[in-house]
Amino acid sequence: MIYDTIIIGRGPAGISCGVYLKRFNLNPLIIAYDNGALKDAHFIDNYYGVSHLSGNDLALSGIRQAKELGVSMVDAEVISIEMLDHFYVKTTSGDYEAKTLFLAMGKKRNTLKIKSANLFDGHGVSYCAICDGFFFKNKKIGLAGAGPFMESEYNVLKNFSKDITIFTEGEETKINANIVKDKIKELKGDSNLKAVVAGDKEYLLDGLFIALGTQSGMSLAYHMGLALDDKGYIIVDSNMQTNIAHIYAGGDVVGGLLQVSKAVSDGAIAALKIKEDLASMSK
Repeated sequence: MIYDTIIIGRGPAGISCGVYLKRFNLNPLIIAYDNGALKDAHFIDNYYGVSHLSGNDLALSGIRQAKELGVSMVDAEVISIEMLDHFYVKTTSGDYEAKTLFLAMGKKRNTLKIKSANLFDGHGVSYCAICDGFFFKNKKIGLAGAGPFMESEYNVLKNFSKDITIFTEGEETKINANIVKDKIKELKGDSNLKAVVAGDKEYLLDGLFIALGTQSGMSLAYHMGLALDDKGYIIVDSNMQTNIAHIYAGGDVVGGLLQVSKAVSDGAIAALKIKEDLASMSK
């Protein structure tokens, strides 16, 4: 089945987009592994018609509304997205296809929890194997992570180098490679990364790729070649359309006012444009 739209994320922006698309008699699919940042809000007191309601309760209410309308949902982590004649979304629960995409999974990027975590970003530390793997051809590469996202990045990086060390931060992995379970304590170098300290040992590296946890909005954006602003937010136009045709984004991942009201609006605006986009495809 090819869905009209795959929506990644089920916070206010994702649910809003799904509800509008379904009411347009279209066939959206929402993919998410949790209920977004809204679930962590203690109380919501500044949203129309809502008084002293927990963020999680508001999130669950929106999800329930979408399901009652018949919006399809999958609980899964997105591993990768391919853009061919349409979009192929690989997840931990299977592969899905769609004519359009709406990215609404927030901006948070998983980084190492150390003081020097961002010191070498762009100078030996990367968050995208497809983007930067080529620059480390036949060099010593480190890869931090342990789940499906890391495995996907490893499958890319092994095409460029046979000298790859995986730092799992204490977690288990199925990959048969050089594994370091000790947690990374420090990144060392001068103008570029030179080494990683994990446990009591120093590992000389030319590059370190970060693939901790699940793919964030920023990580997916890097992988797909979406334009970002200087703060790392996905750039969209007034219709929530990105620089790549048929890909839209909304909510925290595009920046601006990080509030429920704005996220809901982003989802609705995107749905209206996606409806037009789909109609033009069928002509």
